[in-house]
This record gives sequence, C-alpha cells and structure tokens, in this order.
Amino acid sequence: MLGAVVKEAGGLLDRRFFLNGLLPMLAFLGCCLLTVAAARGGVAGAVAAWQRQGATIKTVHVLAFLVVALLAAAWLASAATTLVRLYEGYWPGRIGRPLRALGLRWHRRRMSALDPGDDADYARLHTSYPSDPAEVMPTRLGNILKNAELHPEDRYGLDAVVIWPRLYPLLPEEQRAALVAARTELEFFLTVSALAAVYSAASGIFLVVAGAAPGLFLLCHTAGGVVALLAYRAALPSARLYGQQVKVTFDVHRDLLLKATGQHDPEGFDERLRWQALARHWYRGIPLAATFDAATFEGAAGDDPVPDEPPAPPRRALLPAAVVLAALLLTSALGALLLR
Repeated sequence: MLGAVVKEAGGLLDRRFFLNGLLPMLAFLGCCLLTVAAARGGVAGAVAAWQRQGATIKTVHVLAFLVVALLAAAWLASAATTLVRLYEGYWPGRIGRPLRALGLRWHRRRMSALDPGDDADYARLHTSYPSDPAEVMPTRLGNILKNAELHPEDRYGLDAVVIWPRLYPLLPEEQRAALVAARTELEFFLTVSALAAVYSAASGIFLVVAGAAPGLFLLCHTAGGVVALLAYRAALPSARLYGQQVKVTFDVHRDLLLKATGQHDPEGFDERLRWQALARHWYRGIPLAATFDAATFEGAAGDDPVPDEPPAPPRRALLPAAVVLAALLLTSALGALLLR
C-alpha cells in the first residue's frame, strides 16, 4: 500500500513538473529561437544553416538546449508559489505600490456595488471576494484565493495558514489528489501567462535593437501580450475550482486534525475556541489550557480585534485589464514607429 501511494505521488509530481515547468519552458525557448532566426535572415535561412552542420555539432546543440530547458524548467517549477503570489497582487516597491492602489480602488468599488440580496451578486461574493472588505486584493485572482483562505476562519474560527500544513498530511488520498490537480491547472495557466509576458517584452526589445521589420515586431510583441492576458483569464476558473477544493477540505475533513490532537470534543468548549487554542499553541506556544481557562473566566472566546473599516472607494476607477491592454497597444505602436 505504501509503495502504491509513493508511486502515485511521484506520478503527480512528474505530471506537475512537465505541465508547469518543462512544457511551457520548451515553448518559450522555441519561440525565442524562432524570433531570433526571423530577425536575422529568416527562419528558412536558419533551417538551411542547421542542415549544413555536422552530426556532432547538432548533437551538442540539442543537448545544450535540453540542459538549459531542464534547468530553467526546474527553476520555474520551484518558483510556482512566488508566481501565484505575484498574480494575487503582492507587489512591493515604488512601481508595485501605485499599481496595487489602482487595483484595490477598482475591486473595492466593484465589491461595494454588489448586493448580497441578489442571487447573482451573492454568487460573486461567495466565490470571488473575501468576506472582509479590508482583505480585498488588487487582482481578481487574488480575491478568489483570498476568499478561499478566509472561508475556514469565517465559518469555524480557524486560522488556515497555521492549520493547513498540519491538516494536509491527514487528508484522504482522493482529496489530496483533487487539490494537487486543481493547483496544477491553476499554476499551468499562470506560468503560460508569465512566460508570454516575458516573451512579449524581451522580443519587443530585441527586435527594436536588431532593427527588424515592423510587422515582425507587432506579431511577436502583441501576440505575446495577448496570450499573457488570455492565459490569465483562463486561470480564473481554475482558481475558483482550487478555492472550492480548499473550502471542501476544511468543511469535510477538519475533524481529522481535532481527532489527531485529542481535541475532537472537549466538554464545555465550542469548536471555534478549540481552533483558537490550537492556533495559539502552535504559533505562539501558549498552552491549550491557558486559552480554555481564559475563556472560562472571561466568558468570551472572540477576543480578536475588529478590523478597521476600509477607506471609501473613489467615485471613478479604471479597470486594471484596460490599463494593461492600453499599455500593450501603446508599446506596440511606439515600437512599430521606431522600426519604420
């Protein structure tokens, strides 16, 4: 049984590396080579030059390409979490802060316009925005994932960041496989989007410096930007699916951790207090009895500070996707003018 579980886990990891690392990186490097060939004599000339090479030179080039692709794919797969956080909207620095403020204004305004009494609006709030307006993120992807992250705290008083690493090893194999599959799909689309954006910028700069034809510049630069936007849009349903799987995990399987820690049904304390005691014990080292005793003498378990009200959104806010699209069109036009 253990061998079968290890084999299945290895298969999932292999598939995840292939989809989220190797396959996108091969496509990215292939597009880069085609762009360089097209800018320097054309693809037909590059193919003819390749055919004139000896077998040894071809073998060395192919092996070098594969080694570079594997190393780059390994780095890309290891950076999956950082990539997801980037698309969620964790943007530091002088450039990131204004962009983050733009996204926050837009999404706070959009969230405040939704009516919980309307079925369609409630469905959007239930899957696409966090319950706390102060937790709104500057991107649609960030709000979808933040919604799933805050779900266990809203329903059960459970700190998902602290509890998740301890709950995950106890999950049934089928649930872990469903989580890995949903996360893999999400990371695949974000990886494609990121590589397409890098290709759009890098090919644009290279073609301008190389003095390529305007049509080639427009094709490479604009196509890369469009693919990046489309892949990001495709990642949103995958993010909702992954968020739903995270919610299901806490809704259905959270008792596994309570049973494993001997806190399944302590007499006289509700579930929210039990989770609060466990989170304090694991994160702060506070004994469980201290939390239970404090609740007994103070007569209340909910001592978390109430978050401040978020700032009122402005009357006008630009759609972030429209800003990105306008920037893409502007750079395409400027590049084409420089190459005329």
